[in-house]
Amino acid sequence: MERAPAHARHAASLCLTLAILVIMAAPSVAADQEATWVRTSPGVWMLEDAQGLLHEPQPEPGLFLSPMEGRAVGVELTDVLSGMWSISDMWFVAESEGQSPADLGQQTEDSQFALSLPAMSFASTFIAVTFLALALVSAGDEPTRAKISRSMGRFSQLRVTEGTGTLAGTYQRGRLEGFLTAHPGCHLSGIIRALDLGNHQAVHHLRILEHEGRVWCRRDGRLLRYYTSAVDRAAELSNLPRPVDANQLSDVALMVLRSVVEQEEGQPSPTQRELAFRLDTSQQLVSHHLKRLESQGLITRRRRGLRTNRVLTEEGRRLWAALVEPVSSKP
Repeated sequence: MERAPAHARHAASLCLTLAILVIMAAPSVAADQEATWVRTSPGVWMLEDAQGLLHEPQPEPGLFLSPMEGRAVGVELTDVLSGMWSISDMWFVAESEGQSPADLGQQTEDSQFALSLPAMSFASTFIAVTFLALALVSAGDEPTRAKISRSMGRFSQLRVTEGTGTLAGTYQRGRLEGFLTAHPGCHLSGIIRALDLGNHQAVHHLRILEHEGRVWCRRDGRLLRYYTSAVDRAAELSNLPRPVDANQLSDVALMVLRSVVEQEEGQPSPTQRELAFRLDTSQQLVSHHLKRLESQGLITRRRRGLRTNRVLTEEGRRLWAALVEPVSSKP
């Protein structure tokens, strides 16, 4: 195997030597340095190292610096350029002249807990997203909404203005108890709408009534139903009154209910196929809503020969009257 020419070997050696010299000449980055804050002019701060050289501090994104005249600090450097330090961290290292230990301790604590703008932005975004998620979950789930309101209730002004023993509180709790006596099993949102209460206000008074043993509640899926002490608490949910709120019914369910209402006296009810064609929907969806309306106690079936007639129950007539009354009362 032929050896490389002499001039090629000399060129390679020269390149290697130059590379070593460049590496040795490059500014090394000290992991830790000690320096002192110096204000060279109003609003201009520099760091003075042990050799008395001044360096312009360049903090990395997210690092917050708190300069103070004469304060000795330790810095962690990521890069050293001519007259400039790139700083990744900074901490207080010693007592400076003219400052009491108490002042320095306070400054150290402040610097330890100083938050950069990016960190604060991330924290704010996280908190906002968390609260938004809780709001979305609790909006449709009444037990969750009630738990959140109870947790926040300890900081509420209602404990003072409408708490136990106050005239305003006694009045609102009397309204609630009277309403539940007339409408046992009404769920939380229905109570709020009927009595025009705020969510937190309703939960606040219902919680007091529960502690006093005057009302109790039972979870019904995503609903929270309330009953007075006159209703047997040991009864199964299926045997308890569960009034239906019109706001719970879908558009298709309301159309099915309307078809039952508008059915002529003595005429057979339309079949599921006929009803699906009339409502321009599927037979499966009509069947689902008919079964649901029956389970909710709004309609019932009566056999008439080979056909099945559907009629409103007492609860169904009450609900339909509540639906049409606002419409008929409009000018």
